[in-house]
Amino acid sequence: MSETTAVPAIHPTAVIDPQAIIEPGARVGPYCVIGAEARIESGAVLHNHVTLHGPAVVGAESVVYPYAVLGAEPQDLKYAGGRTELIIGKRCRIREHATIHRGTELGGGKTVIGDDCLIMVGAHIAHDCVIENEVVIANGVMLGGHCLVEFGATIAGGAGVHHFATVGELSFIGGMARIVKDVPPYLVVEGTPAEPRKVNTTALIRRGWSVEAIESLRTAYKALYRSEEPMQIAMERLRTDPSQSRAALRLCDALEAIHLGVHGRCRESQRDQAAPRN
Repeated sequence: MSETTAVPAIHPTAVIDPQAIIEPGARVGPYCVIGAEARIESGAVLHNHVTLHGPAVVGAESVVYPYAVLGAEPQDLKYAGGRTELIIGKRCRIREHATIHRGTELGGGKTVIGDDCLIMVGAHIAHDCVIENEVVIANGVMLGGHCLVEFGATIAGGAGVHHFATVGELSFIGGMARIVKDVPPYLVVEGTPAEPRKVNTTALIRRGWSVEAIESLRTAYKALYRSEEPMQIAMERLRTDPSQSRAALRLCDALEAIHLGVHGRCRESQRDQAAPRN
């Protein structure tokens, strides 16, 4: 049956709680298990053997591949069984054996995946993470709880990201990297523990950045990471330059937030301030 058909296409072997909502045009394949308060939006496809616990939303036109487990209870000893949820945006691709857990009461109550994300085989996204739009998370990546992955970032296979870490916009994390502090935007980081290596020019070119904008960012990167002067002085000099690019200024802001954060993670300072959201 077509993905755009006027009624849901549900395989007779699927087990669906009466409180689940399957919108017209959605497809649920063989042997899927759909829990209470789960919603599958129009055009979404769940291939065979997908488990979706509620409360959760799978956004329109997203596709979930076999043996993915979405919306299960968080692996947090402080979780007391409260009503928390998982929200997956539109046009995402979630591949085989990926696991994404719901939020916790103390972490804001939601795990959120943005639009147009690709979550590859065996990746794990823990409770209370926020993944912004157009993020790519490769095979076997492990995200601890409360992580933020900003727009357009890519995390290569097998990388491990510490809880409360931020992965900056359009950054790239190399395969098998160990991320124990925030990743600045626009940079490539790799290693164990990971360190910045260069500007992520490949992503910037693909996004249509001008040569001038990329060169400005590269100049700022060299001043911050390759110069003999202290980073704080380099940041002050970059910020007082009236011709400085917006991207370079944002890089400076991110580095300052890393410096002020707990163990290099700016979101770690929010640990005791988190409260459930309505």
